[in-house]
Amino acid sequence: MRGGIPSPPDLHDLARCRAVTIGMVTNPRSGGNKKGLGKIREFLARNPGIHHGEAVTPSEVQGVLADFASKGVNLLVVNGGDGTVQSVLTALYVRSLFSVPPLLALLQAGTTSMLSRDVGVRGTPLAALAKILDWSTGAGAGNQSVFERPVLKISQADDSEPICGMFFGAGAIPQGIDLCHTSMNPNGVRGELLPGLIIARFLLAVLTGKGTFVPSTDMEIRFDAAPPLENSYLFAMISTLERLFLGLHPFWGTEAAPLRFTALKANPPYLLRNLPYLLRGRRTTTASPENGFFSHNVWEITLDFKGKFTLDGEIFEAKGPLIIEPAGPARFLKI
Repeated sequence: MRGGIPSPPDLHDLARCRAVTIGMVTNPRSGGNKKGLGKIREFLARNPGIHHGEAVTPSEVQGVLADFASKGVNLLVVNGGDGTVQSVLTALYVRSLFSVPPLLALLQAGTTSMLSRDVGVRGTPLAALAKILDWSTGAGAGNQSVFERPVLKISQADDSEPICGMFFGAGAIPQGIDLCHTSMNPNGVRGELLPGLIIARFLLAVLTGKGTFVPSTDMEIRFDAAPPLENSYLFAMISTLERLFLGLHPFWGTEAAPLRFTALKANPPYLLRNLPYLLRGRRTTTASPENGFFSHNVWEITLDFKGKFTLDGEIFEAKGPLIIEPAGPARFLKI
C-alpha cells in the first residue's frame, strides 16, 4: 500500500495457536436485528469468552471498540448493517483505537448488507457466528479465507473529522438510498432485490427523458495527475468492493491503483447499448470519455460539488471539496 501504511500481521497463526480474542459489536436497530436478538443472546450466553457490546451511534461504536482494544480483541465481529461497518472502519482507521487493526468478520445483519455479502461471513448471523467460533478454535481452519482490502477515507475541506468506508456514491445514488429506506420500502424489506428495482426505476426515467426524477449534479472531478473533469453527472461512485448488490461490478478501469472510480455524465449517448456490459465491468468502444463514460482506478480523487453523498448507506452533506484516498488495508474473514 502506497504511503507506508503497515498491514496487520497474518492472523491465520492466531487460530492455530488458539490465541484469538473475539469481540462483537451489535447494532440492535439494524435491519436484520430489529426483530430481536434472542437467539444471538443465547449463543453469547453459551460462549462467555466472546466480548460483546451494543452500539447504535458512531460515538457508541467508538466506546465499545475502545473497550475491546483494552481487552486485546484481535477478531472483531460486526453484527449490523453497512452503516455500522462504516462507523467501525472510521473508529479503526481515523481514531486508531487499536495499535494493530483487528481481523474483521462481518455478519449479514443489515437491510442490504452489501459490504458483508462481498467481504463477510455467509449465512444467517447465528450460523455465521458458529462458523467464526469454529474457525477461531481451529476446528474450521481448513475452510477459511483471510484477505485484504483497502479502506477509503473521505476528508472535507471544513476540517471536520474524516470518515472511512468501502463504497461512496454521489448524484443519483444518495437519492436511491433514501428510496430504499423510505417511500419504496415502507415495510423495511431486506436483501438485494429492492436496490435492483430502484436502479431499474432510475434507468427507466433516464431512458424516457424524465430528468426531474433523476436530476444531474454539477461536479468537478480531479484524480491523480489527470486533467480535471468538469461537467454535469448522473452519478459518481468510488469503491474498494469487488461485488456490489446483485453481483454488479460497474468498474472497468485498468490502472494499478486501489480505488475504483466510475462516473456517468448526464444524458450520455449509447447508454442502453452499453449498460449490460458496463454493469459487469466490461469496456466497450462507445463507453468512452468522449461519450460521458468514465472509469479509472486511482490513488486519490477530489470531488467538488454541492449536495448529498453516501458512504456505505449513510447519508452525508458535502460542505466543500471531498478528498478521497486509501486509509490503509483491512483484513476480513470470509467463510
